[in-house]
Amino acid sequence: MSKHTRALPAGELSAFSEQLSLTVKTGIPLEESIMILREDSDTDAAKKLLGTVEDALAVGKPLADALRETGAFPDYMTQMIEIGEAAGRLDSVLDSLANYYARQENIAKSIRSAVTYPAIMLCILVAIVLVLVIKVLPIFNEVFRTVAGADMPPFARAAMSFGQGISRYAVVVIGVIAAIAVALLILRLTAGGRRALSGFGRKLFKKLSLTMASGKFASAMSLMLASGVDTDRGVELTLPLMDNPDMRAKVARLKEACETGGSFSENVVSAGIFTGMEARMLTLGFRSGNLDTVMEKIAAGYETQTEDRLDTAISVIEPTMVAVLCVIVGLILLSAMLPLIAVMQSAIV
Repeated sequence: MSKHTRALPAGELSAFSEQLSLTVKTGIPLEESIMILREDSDTDAAKKLLGTVEDALAVGKPLADALRETGAFPDYMTQMIEIGEAAGRLDSVLDSLANYYARQENIAKSIRSAVTYPAIMLCILVAIVLVLVIKVLPIFNEVFRTVAGADMPPFARAAMSFGQGISRYAVVVIGVIAAIAVALLILRLTAGGRRALSGFGRKLFKKLSLTMASGKFASAMSLMLASGVDTDRGVELTLPLMDNPDMRAKVARLKEACETGGSFSENVVSAGIFTGMEARMLTLGFRSGNLDTVMEKIAAGYETQTEDRLDTAISVIEPTMVAVLCVIVGLILLSAMLPLIAVMQSAIV
């Protein structure tokens, strides 16, 4: 059976897990649960996807295998569902998966919001500058020639020449911009391109990337522990999920430390994943038997830190871009207007 090409986003994975968990808790068989979800689906693509899962369940395949065959569900999700089915805790695993992917979707929304507004501001800045150099400065130049019988000052003349060049080669400029936009879109649609863009983002926002990676580790471990997986196995299953190279290396060190012994909380700190305070929280959680709850609280804390860092970045970027816009526009206008005002004053006198 051919796999679906589109991987489901985190929001849809969360909704699917939550809805399926509700039906499982009521005692409805899996095949019937999937049929109910398929009938309630709003799109043909969702109906087709769930129909594929339903057909696989009808021939006796486990839910994890049925989801895996579609290619639309991530390996992490299918692995956790497989563990939940084997342990008889499928409803708990689905609840944990719903919370996990809901947290991932919230972080993704925060990132999109943080990127969108500065991008819009940048487009506005470029548009304003282009209007000035293409439309406004030539008018000043004509006035300056009429009044003073000379060209504009060097800076204003250079800006106007730049604008005339853009106007003359507008088709080429638009083509280049369109090519860049298409290239970015292609990068977003391919796995290699997404990795390249993610790598660039990690280098540009290293602290934010590490905070997000720590939150992802905590969230994944919370899901593992809530599903009945021990810490050693949880670290082993979490390692492939880490797409941040620095965090992957830390989790690899944690895995080696867990294999050689020592407490989990101490190994987490020695690997550089969590701080001492978070390690103490893990120790208390281990003693009280609520390690999964503590890990979930740590994940929520990192999610809050991520949002705070994004808000801080936006609060810095917005005034910076406004200031840059004001400086550029001011320099362009002053370079054209001040000499013209001086000539006009001398003519009046």
